[in-house]
Amino acid sequence: MSQGGYATVVGFVAQDPIQRETKNGTRVTDLRIGTTRRVQDRLTNEWRDGDTSYFSVSCWRRLGDHVRASLRKGDPVVVKGRLRSRTYLDRNGQPKLVVDIVADTVGHDLNRGVANYMRQHPQPASTASDPAVNGGTDMADENEMIDDVDEEAMERFERELGDGLNETEFAAHALEEGQAADIETSPVSY
Repeated sequence: MSQGGYATVVGFVAQDPIQRETKNGTRVTDLRIGTTRRVQDRLTNEWRDGDTSYFSVSCWRRLGDHVRASLRKGDPVVVKGRLRSRTYLDRNGQPKLVVDIVADTVGHDLNRGVANYMRQHPQPASTASDPAVNGGTDMADENEMIDDVDEEAMERFERELGDGLNETEFAAHALEEGQAADIETSPVSY
């Protein structure tokens, strides 16, 4: 297990993410997170905001790219990362200690709203102009064919499950059709 201070901060984005590059060209996205405690007044039983604390968060490489594309000022957010302390001299020459968070994980706080997730798919190298690679067929046509086959297989699968086949019968049926060569037929408990 790793030694070191880790923190999870739940709050809001205090300013829009800013992306920069280090001297060696590595991308870093800087994020400012604010978190405000809610406190209950014991006399009136009313809730009010307490003091707000702000944290600087560094998001490296791909995580930083995704943070920059996904988060805006005011968004509810959850950040998990490693604590890092550093010192610097202020304008008056006085040493200051700052504690930052180097993020491992950043996401929207779904207690406060709905988010839409979009998975990034790696783009394959372009081989559209090379007939030896794609056999002269258009890649878009091949993808459409695959999608059609997938839809047909899913519909058949749903029909077979709807016909009351148990897992063993379904596996045997799939083997008969030559659709699966290594399906495990042992019972599965849920």
